[in-house]
Amino acid sequence: MSPPIGLEAASEHAGGKALDEATQALLDLSPKERLTAIDELMASSHGRHELWLPKTPAKRFAEFVDSASSVRCSFEASLHTALLLAMRGKAVLFVAQNKDICDFAQSLAVLLECELQVQNADPLARTNTTAFDAEVAFPPFGTRPANTSQFPRRTLAVLDAEEGKKRLTEDALALADALAQTSGHTILCVPDGLMFRGVGVEPLAREALVASGRLKGILAVPGGMIFPNTMINTDVLVLGPSGKDYPEVRMLDLSHPQFSGRTLRGRPEILPGTNWASFFEESTSIDETFAKDVSLREIKEKDFILSINRYLLPPAAAALDSFLERSSTIELEDAVELIRPLSLGKADDGEFTIFEASPADVGDSGLLMKPNKISTLERAQMRKARNQRLLPGDVVLSVKGTIGTAGLVPADAPTGDEDGFWTAGQSFMILRPKRGGISGVVLYEYLANPTVVEALRTLAGGAAIQSIAIKDLKAFRVPIPSDDDAERAEHTFLLRQERHAQIEAIMAEIEAERTNSWPSRKLHLEES
Repeated sequence: MSPPIGLEAASEHAGGKALDEATQALLDLSPKERLTAIDELMASSHGRHELWLPKTPAKRFAEFVDSASSVRCSFEASLHTALLLAMRGKAVLFVAQNKDICDFAQSLAVLLECELQVQNADPLARTNTTAFDAEVAFPPFGTRPANTSQFPRRTLAVLDAEEGKKRLTEDALALADALAQTSGHTILCVPDGLMFRGVGVEPLAREALVASGRLKGILAVPGGMIFPNTMINTDVLVLGPSGKDYPEVRMLDLSHPQFSGRTLRGRPEILPGTNWASFFEESTSIDETFAKDVSLREIKEKDFILSINRYLLPPAAAALDSFLERSSTIELEDAVELIRPLSLGKADDGEFTIFEASPADVGDSGLLMKPNKISTLERAQMRKARNQRLLPGDVVLSVKGTIGTAGLVPADAPTGDEDGFWTAGQSFMILRPKRGGISGVVLYEYLANPTVVEALRTLAGGAAIQSIAIKDLKAFRVPIPSDDDAERAEHTFLLRQERHAQIEAIMAEIEAERTNSWPSRKLHLEES
């Protein structure tokens, strides 16, 4: 039943009156207060889109270009920063492809009583050739451009993509676009994967960036700090103008307590009072746990990888380095034979059965338990399987996915050639100690140490699935303990195994007592 006409009219009148009152209340505020109110409204919107940057990160980006007179703000997510700069009297051009966002930007500029040029175009097409003192760019992460023919050839040339045959993303193109410009500072926000991926045009983009000499700094931002609704780790690249040659790159870790706090839900947030731009003018931290000046030579030696965990020392890595400096060491490849498990496939009607280990099969004691995964193989597949068969005294180390889980293959592991032996899944690397060197127990004790595990995890890279490159694992340093230390480590390990056995026996007794009491006993009898 529809409401009476009078009631409907009254409802519309009340709604219109409330809207008029809200509009007037907004207009009664100063322009600065209006922007704060708009930001709070955007933050409270259910399912907020990432096109609107929250107030605090927007201010941090504006501070980078505070000395510039004219600024180009590219892509939709730069709108809040563009408005802040325009309200400070800067000449600002906001460029975005989304027409609705451009219309919204023009309306906000009127409401905030500031001058903002708005261009509805692809920022990478460079249809406006006006030179600016600085640029702030937020390309969409991982998005593929619909049409590359509109982009300047000098941009595509940076990525060797003039023929149009390479897989391109907006973030890689935005980096090439910044390098193709001849003037102005650039602040560019990109996904962390662009800093280490070894496929596509990403390696070319990083090498061109380093070769340009324009890279002044990199800020590694934890997921959720800039864009609250995504936990993708982000990097902010700070580029100087063309012709500026920086011999070193300053790297800052914004997840450090110096910069970052935590919300009640655990999401990282920017600490009040911090100014990211100011850290590029100050001396670095002595302990280099959150800041370091890295030479271009060191970056080239690391094959142009720009992930800061390759250069900054987290506390665990620093503690390990200090320990290793006081020890005699060898590289892991000199201590063990490294065996990388391959995919074995499976045969539904195979005549042979093997057991394939995963990190979940490592017990609390550190010993590898009988693997849960059972595979049946044909005879032709068994040759490959035997090459990655686990032997007593081997150490398995997870180098893909769950990084750093170590396990020791027990003395009673089956060793037969034909059936029932254990092998390792592809997330593991098999480490087989060389004769006359470090024993499997001693190696396990080292690799399972929490500090060493954390240090290993700093070597991992990967956008979706983390993994350690084989060359990094081979070069991982291992201390050579004295005979007394090695003997003590073996003895301590055996004592722990005895205690774990005692714990298992006690837990079995507890479970038996529970099973034999009410109501378990009666329920068990009824089931049987």
